[in-house]
Amino acid sequence: MVEHARREYPLECCGLLSGRGREIDTIQATCNQRRSRKEFFVPLEELFAFFQGLRQSGKDHLGIYHSHPRSECLPSPRDVAEFHYQGVSYWIVSLQGEKADIGCFHWDRVGFKSVSFRVV
Repeated sequence: MVEHARREYPLECCGLLSGRGREIDTIQATCNQRRSRKEFFVPLEELFAFFQGLRQSGKDHLGIYHSHPRSECLPSPRDVAEFHYQGVSYWIVSLQGEKADIGCFHWDRVGFKSVSFRVV
């Protein structure tokens, strides 16, 4: 995710995460159709291909990620308004500082709640 964010800088990047149970084992970088510094949109054909691949592999859709090239890794008002996959984790990669920062969130009825994660 961090490499993808750095490649797309200064634009936002986005992608989809899959795996089994609670373990993410696949990061699928996607195109940001909006080509924007402040918003993202995964093209529908890439979403369809991703979900078709899930059916074939037996994996689950576990997350969505995008970058914030110049702001912290907290969901923006736009992120909240445009979030549609309430059962998955939501990841934000911030490139605001010298070192990339990553936040993970889950939707909790009224908004995003930060959750801890472990990289193995």
